[in-house]
Amino acid sequence: MKQNLFLIVIILVAAVSTQAWADETTIHHRLDVSIDPDKGVLQVKDHLTLPGKTTKVEFLLNADLKVTPITDDVRIRTVAEIQSSVRLKRYQAVFSKPGNQLALTYHGTIRQQLKNRGQGYADGREGTTGLISGKGVFLGLSSFWYPAIDHHPVSFNLSAKLPEGWSSVSQGIRTETGDWQELSPQDGIYLIAGRYHSYTRKGKYAQAQVYLSTPDSELADKYLKATNGYISLYQQLLGPYPYKKFALVENFWESGYGMPSFTLLGPRVIRLPFIILTSYPHEILHNWWGNGVFVDYETGNWSEGLTSYLADHLMKEQLGKGADYRRDTLRSYADYVAEKDDFPLSEFRGNHGQVSQAVGYGKTLMLFHMLRQKLGDRVFVDGLRRFYNGNLFKVAGFNDIRKAFETASGEQLEHDFKQWTGRTGAPSLALDEVKVSQGGKGYIVSGRLTQTQKEKPYRLRVPLFTQVEGRDLALKRVIDSTARTTTFKMEFKKRPLRLSVDPRFDIFRKLHDSEIPSSLGQLFGAERLAFILPSDASRTMRRSYEQMAEQWADGNDRIEILWDADLEELPVDRAVWLLGAENSFSTLFKEQIGDDILTLESEQYILNNFSAALTRRHPGNSALTLGLISLHDRDALSGFARKLPHYGKYSYVVFDGDELINRVKGHWVLSESALSLKLDKTGKLPEISIPPHKPITDILEYGNEEEDDGEDDEEC
Repeated sequence: MKQNLFLIVIILVAAVSTQAWADETTIHHRLDVSIDPDKGVLQVKDHLTLPGKTTKVEFLLNADLKVTPITDDVRIRTVAEIQSSVRLKRYQAVFSKPGNQLALTYHGTIRQQLKNRGQGYADGREGTTGLISGKGVFLGLSSFWYPAIDHHPVSFNLSAKLPEGWSSVSQGIRTETGDWQELSPQDGIYLIAGRYHSYTRKGKYAQAQVYLSTPDSELADKYLKATNGYISLYQQLLGPYPYKKFALVENFWESGYGMPSFTLLGPRVIRLPFIILTSYPHEILHNWWGNGVFVDYETGNWSEGLTSYLADHLMKEQLGKGADYRRDTLRSYADYVAEKDDFPLSEFRGNHGQVSQAVGYGKTLMLFHMLRQKLGDRVFVDGLRRFYNGNLFKVAGFNDIRKAFETASGEQLEHDFKQWTGRTGAPSLALDEVKVSQGGKGYIVSGRLTQTQKEKPYRLRVPLFTQVEGRDLALKRVIDSTARTTTFKMEFKKRPLRLSVDPRFDIFRKLHDSEIPSSLGQLFGAERLAFILPSDASRTMRRSYEQMAEQWADGNDRIEILWDADLEELPVDRAVWLLGAENSFSTLFKEQIGDDILTLESEQYILNNFSAALTRRHPGNSALTLGLISLHDRDALSGFARKLPHYGKYSYVVFDGDELINRVKGHWVLSESALSLKLDKTGKLPEISIPPHKPITDILEYGNEEEDDGEDDEEC
């Protein structure tokens, strides 16, 4: 994800009132930086070139930094002190005569320790606005480690003096003198430092770099190769890569940040074998979205959803699993977003946990997918390219995206963007009054589609797929649903067998209950929760389970911790975690657990050697979820508690004993969906075959061919 600035930071910087310059251009910083990591001390000489002559200018700076002018022709006075997540001072620099050069020196300590910044009881993500320590250095605009002047973009030359064995990373490239230089407009300046082993490789469009805390040429080689491959892919799809390098930098805590021309990933994350195929392209793509075209945060952060769609989703789409990804996206919304927590996309600023991720990433991702379905791949990619080329190194919002797609398509899209960015909630669909009759040319399928949400109807393009006798692929039709109820009638030459509404999950909507198996995410997103501990477990394991419950319940008054011996039945007003296979209520999972053996997917796992989590619907309240956690020993507690929230979309997971490597994960299989109806009940029907969308990158290889997704004019 892009390293988003805190909303308070955006507001504060925008609020700095300066004399208006006639020439609205970039402010250039020439920074000479000296850092003592062990003491957390920063010393800077900063020569600023302003975009025009002025007699006074105001700026914000971290209040822990003492600032003085270098020359006698400038006076500095404190205008205000601001208490926020970062303690700030607003200064005014007054020139003795009009000028555009401001030279300052400032020094002090920046050492805000890592803090949990997630949402949800099991969200353990940490972050900091700025930290200088013996483990590493993290400084960005959110640190206010350099003067922030109004809303002007910045460019810079930066030299960093560090202890022996340390090196720095920033945007741009290194000059012959070893300084960092970035002359393209930026929305902030980053300075990262640590003890690194560096690797480089020249690419066709940019230089690939890797900075690791410990030497590992094999790992570095994988990332260098992947970097050049992803940059090439996105350059062909979207337009020229906007920087001269991309660097993978190992952070000193677990993170996943995308900065201009580099990414800052945690040490465990970097070494996960699947990251290079999943999250890594996301970080590279942010150099087009977020770090190439900047986000107008006041109107909503569009970049995370668009980046997810063209990276995480695209990687799955290339494997023919795009529908699975979209289904999981809709499940996350259903699992984590309660009505009271929902918000419109125009208010999304950044990722603060599962709720903001499900809305800000998921709903935005689906907005772009629906736009693509409406316009077609050729026009959609043309719109993306127009948006990128017209807004590179500029601040842009949803309206700028809309205008680019309107130009590409010739269609008015204001209503489409307004309903998806300005409303909370999602449509819910129901299918009824479906019947099959014989017509003059064959068969007629008719019925009614209803939007069942309590809010006003959406304008939707709803895909219907019909399985017909003697044909492998289902036939697709799209109906426009703009009212509470919409009737439809479709003709077929061959006998229709099954009708499915939106089986590829092409619409952002609330899934029907029959489409949602129980999942871990439903427990992590539960509004109220109870942990029930096992009284009959060993003393060691009783304490381990108690520690897990206390850790997750810390500071959350909606979570209750109980013991099974004190209960005759489960609470029915909240979701429930059962801890321990010894739990007296574990018999509710008797289909999977018996005689210290767990059986899943026809495989058996000895509970003394494996740790697992299972879910099912609460037996006393089907609207809630019941979960069971079994740890193989107390040493598994911390690793299991850290890993489990990342598997929220699954119904069950199993990890091996010592290394806690995932051995199996999956969803319970649902029988029938209320949005997929059998039209022929005379016998057993084969599974309906829905063709997947072709990856959007296919237009690069095969030209602008439209996909064949089951439509057949002769048949329908």
